[in-house]
Amino acid sequence: MPNERHLRNIEVLRAHELAQAMAFFPSIEALTKPHVLELGAGTGQQARMLADAGYQVTAVDLPSSHYAGVRIHPVIEYDGVNLPFEHGTFDVVFSSNVLEHVAEIDRVLKETHRVLKSGGIAIHLIPSSACRLWTLPAHYLWLFRRLADKFTAGERGAIPTQDVSPRTPEGLSEWLATLFPTRHGERGNALTEIYYLSTRWWSSAFARNGFKVRMIDSNQLFYTMSNSAGPWLSVDTRVRLARWLRPSCNLYVLDRCGAGA
Repeated sequence: MPNERHLRNIEVLRAHELAQAMAFFPSIEALTKPHVLELGAGTGQQARMLADAGYQVTAVDLPSSHYAGVRIHPVIEYDGVNLPFEHGTFDVVFSSNVLEHVAEIDRVLKETHRVLKSGGIAIHLIPSSACRLWTLPAHYLWLFRRLADKFTAGERGAIPTQDVSPRTPEGLSEWLATLFPTRHGERGNALTEIYYLSTRWWSSAFARNGFKVRMIDSNQLFYTMSNSAGPWLSVDTRVRLARWLRPSCNLYVLDRCGAGA
């Protein structure tokens, strides 16, 4: 289960990202409570925000989600590939920082195509190549912070919980993942993932599964996959950094067109 510090940071970032994405959602006035499917809903925070805004929301995630024990909105558990819904059920399919973790991406995109109504749209936030690039040096800032947390917790006599004192890695694979950056998603490695997170790669993946890219925007935030700065950088600071260092996520707005390949 994620610690409270991580959850607080994620909540702030995801709220900002959803605000950027909602600019492209159909308006409540245009349709009677547009039906939104959120893939990989995590805690359900964004699903709840969408519901509070007036949308009809269905959220799905894996039973093994790290956030299963801290959900704040109803989430339907599924197998990660086969969506348990009829053809043409939803007006919008939405995901945030999810698709890069999907190994069977073509099958999942075909499923989202199937459950979207004719004329429906998909909106996906996916980490950018810039985010992957900046995560390489940020990994060592995270490692320094991890060591500092461990030693200062001991000096304070604090109870060694996950929130206070990171545990020592066990086994070769954990030591390697601690000492060296690893890939974030399901494709490539820490270096080649720069390509697999590119707009070129994702635009091709969307096209071969029946989607046309209407536009590519961003989340207008800077952060790294290592979460090295955590809650110590404000949203305003992250917005300013994104102008210089590039945003951490690309925001894809897709039109459903024809049949999935």
